[in-house]
Amino acid sequence: MSEKVDPQLEKAQILVDYVLIKDSSLKKEVEAIISQSSADFPELPVLSTGPFKTEKDAEIAVIEAGKAISKLKFAGTVFGNVSVKVKDRLFISATGTELGKLENNVVQSDLEGNSLNGLKPSSELPAHLEIVNNSKVTCILHAHPFYTVVMSMIKGIGNKAYGVPIVGGDVGGGVNGLSQTVPPALKEHNIAIVHKHGPFAADEVDFNNPLAGIYKLEKLCRKNYISKYL
Repeated sequence: MSEKVDPQLEKAQILVDYVLIKDSSLKKEVEAIISQSSADFPELPVLSTGPFKTEKDAEIAVIEAGKAISKLKFAGTVFGNVSVKVKDRLFISATGTELGKLENNVVQSDLEGNSLNGLKPSSELPAHLEIVNNSKVTCILHAHPFYTVVMSMIKGIGNKAYGVPIVGGDVGGGVNGLSQTVPPALKEHNIAIVHKHGPFAADEVDFNNPLAGIYKLEKLCRKNYISKYL
């Protein structure tokens, strides 16, 4: 199965080329792309507080977090994923579903990755399982905020964007998968950026801190791109 590519990457590459190749002919196109995104971010939503103890609470939390990411426009139509661990179960957004429409699209999985309700989990399930099985983390958000993705491409793998580590990795498991690169970064930080792919943010209690971390990072990346490169 081929990996889906975020359509925003084409626009992101233009902003990156303008900086790295120093192609001044791209300036008007860069300014047009930036003008399409408002400088006024929506207010940061306040989500349910954890820890979550029941299956119902877990599903509601995943649906709520997905809607928040969608409202903030931090993910394309079918990009990004959300999960929460409750006891010996992981509740995670189903593959190919819009984060703003997760009702009836939350997969219940055991901690070995087997779906228990007939739905197919996100392709990034291996990374989520590796994180929750080897740490105290229970809640994970992954999004594709535009300027954070841009900054990851400018800075590059192995570097940091405003203190947040940038890692590589392919979607899924395997020796080069995100399940190998993201968990170690999250052990030292509660947020990490996957190159060209956006941040993962995690917490032991609920989704409020991960959402706030992604929100603040995206605002910082947008502000600093404009002030530094334009």
